Amino acid sequence: MKRVVLAALAAMMAGLTAAPVLAADPASIVRGGRLYDNWSHESKERQPPHPNPAFKTKQVRIAAADTWRCVECHGWDYKGNHGIVGIRGRQNGDANAIVKLLGDANHGYEELLHEGDRIDLANFITHGQTDMQKLVESARRAKTALGTSEKIFATVCAACHGTDGTRLREVAPLGDSARQRPYEVLHVVLNGHPGGNMPALRTLGEDVVAKMLAYLQTLPSVNLAASIANGGRLYDDWQVLADGQRQALPHPAYPRKAYYADVAALTWRCKECHGWDYKGSQGQFASGHHATGIKGIRAMIGVEPDRIMTILRNSTHLYGAVLKYRDLQDLANFISYGQVDMDAMIDPRTRLSRGDATRGAAHYRSICAGCHGLEGRSIAKRHVGRVAKEDPWASLHAMLNGHPDDTMPALREIDQKTIMDILAHVQALPDRR
Repeated sequence: MKRVVLAALAAMMAGLTAAPVLAADPASIVRGGRLYDNWSHESKERQPPHPNPAFKTKQVRIAAADTWRCVECHGWDYKGNHGIVGIRGRQNGDANAIVKLLGDANHGYEELLHEGDRIDLANFITHGQTDMQKLVESARRAKTALGTSEKIFATVCAACHGTDGTRLREVAPLGDSARQRPYEVLHVVLNGHPGGNMPALRTLGEDVVAKMLAYLQTLPSVNLAASIANGGRLYDDWQVLADGQRQALPHPAYPRKAYYADVAALTWRCKECHGWDYKGSQGQFASGHHATGIKGIRAMIGVEPDRIMTILRNSTHLYGAVLKYRDLQDLANFISYGQVDMDAMIDPRTRLSRGDATRGAAHYRSICAGCHGLEGRSIAKRHVGRVAKEDPWASLHAMLNGHPDDTMPALREIDQKTIMDILAHVQALPDRR
């Protein structure tokens, strides 16, 4: 009899320890939503360095870390992604069963997430999903019948995001995100950012959050011309422009036998591998001290910037660890939309601008002489005329995009013929040492 009682007590205690917290607990649900977004950021636990073995899709190139995010497989609308079944069928299901499922061989989170994390994630899956189709139209627009909510945004969100939603460089402009990725925005507004201090607004109700989405979709986009020019400066030297520290260790992908392999900060500059003419090993960096054997970025012209951002974050480039979202976005916009055909503007054989120096003189006096003087006063102890003759591609890149370390204007929106004329005039300036 005693053994029976002890066995019953043991079974009861095991059941108590296995039972999750009440699924109705809003704090558990919203934290589960953040874990669903990015459990590594929310739990401060490091994800495995290799891709998730359960992520079988080969057609889509994504960072290894992203394959461990629940959302990457199951989607922001919870209906599945990359051909993987979603979690909508688990709404109002058994949270205990989800806790067990998360620890199975296919998911493998028993060793990666603490039990409390798995409980919160299970509570979100069973009681926290939103029917996105009720709030968003097929064209990704918030259902206007619900109205908009500018006052909620102005009081709750604007202090961090700014009144136009563009203040934080850590995220895309809110207007762009709301128009392009409404399901993701709804999820984040309801549950908050993983590992961040953004409040979860689930308690306001889904209708209020949907009204806020409608307002967000009226906010301005990023200025593409400004983004491209900023991306060009990042391509030059993001360590200066993005207020990042100079890297103390060489970039892991920079060839160890290349000439500048021991100059750590230089190896992290995009231009050092891909060249000022953007041709890498097929252009001006085919030989000489800057030769690395790495191909250029010309093939990326016109590629979707989101795809380029994925490449910038991958294990080869590693820029996701050192650049903010908007910096990555600007760099991707430059790579896709901002490259110019240097050969059409500079003769690769003579290294001289194809412009007219006489015409360029007048433009130089009005645009450039205020800072550089009529004779091209030196910048960083180097005469601008000498720089333009020694490395015209670098000079042209700077003229189009500006310098990362000063307020030189970007002349990208000026007619390219005018730019070539100015460069021709600068190359003709007498070299005053």
